[in-house]
Amino acid sequence: MNKYTELSDFEINRRIAEMDTKNRYVYFEKEQTIFRKFNNGQTQKFNPCNYPNDIVPIIIDKKISMYFISDDIGWAARDSNTDYGELECTDKNYCRAASILFLLMKDI
Repeated sequence: MNKYTELSDFEINRRIAEMDTKNRYVYFEKEQTIFRKFNNGQTQKFNPCNYPNDIVPIIIDKKISMYFISDDIGWAARDSNTDYGELECTDKNYCRAASILFLLMKDI
């Protein structure tokens, strides 16, 4: 277990959004919702733990490998960067596994 597996989806999503240096996100703690702001004034819900459209660009950019292990374990997200060794995270939720691994990669 790592320190991120105990966090709620909202807490993981918020930590990912906080990595954005362009400050494009608005947080609503009470509703546990995050919105991405666009230059044209529009907003869109941001939820990488549950929305493939939010996490897949990160999976591609960071070259995260995803594979299914079993019905009991779920999905594994793996980063095989040789600079710091191999990282892996498992979760029944595909998007959440990738989101947690992304946070782990940022800790290195």
